[in-house]
Amino acid sequence: MDELAAELRSSTGKKGAATVRQGGGIPAVLYGADQPPTPLAIRDTAFQKLLQKAGNRLSLLSLNITNADGGSKEPAIIKAIQRHPVNERIIHIDFLRVSLKKALSLDVPIQIEGVAPGIKLGGVLQQMMRQVQVRCLPLQIPQAVIADISALEIGNVLTVKDLKILEGVELLADPEQAVLSITTVHYEEETAATPETAPGAEAAEAPAQPEVIGEKEREERQAKKGETVEAREKEKQGLKETKAKEEKNK
Repeated sequence: MDELAAELRSSTGKKGAATVRQGGGIPAVLYGADQPPTPLAIRDTAFQKLLQKAGNRLSLLSLNITNADGGSKEPAIIKAIQRHPVNERIIHIDFLRVSLKKALSLDVPIQIEGVAPGIKLGGVLQQMMRQVQVRCLPLQIPQAVIADISALEIGNVLTVKDLKILEGVELLADPEQAVLSITTVHYEEETAATPETAPGAEAAEAPAQPEVIGEKEREERQAKKGETVEAREKEKQGLKETKAKEEKNK
């Protein structure tokens, strides 16, 4: 069990938390076991070292709390870590007081081990669960629950009941719930279908061709054209004569 030094702080609220942060500490609170919340101050550097040592997977801690009466040791687990939204600096920690003789429920990460034959054949690992809820005594809290994929082929699914746990640890999730699977991804090539030509489509799309006429037809068209021109000239001459007579009668 890792140990972490903590100081009992008298000032609470935003002002008290700001004072702790300015002094290089992290404001924290210890609660649980039907006892009133205890405000604490944790050294930032000490907590960061502990996180690095445990690989960010802290389970059970012994909080060595110093106060006016000397000090005390409290077994606890980290319930929540609050970080700054911009620089991700830890700004608050919640500790949960536990009894070493009483089982508790908590979420632990799922750790994948092995190499699946299905992946070697081109399959893709799809993970649906990254942590699972367990129940055990505080001293038996596992760092992780193992998901062994060394026997999975393409199309196989590993469920909660297939996870490897230590003796004394109980899985609380549905045994048939899927944890991960080995699937294959199909990329279908879309081939553009060639539309069938509708009747008359070629004629509509074909460029206009010059009209071909025979010699006789040409002469007939020219004759008709001449007759039309002559008729128009006679009409114009008639209009002029009519207009001249009207001017004379005036």
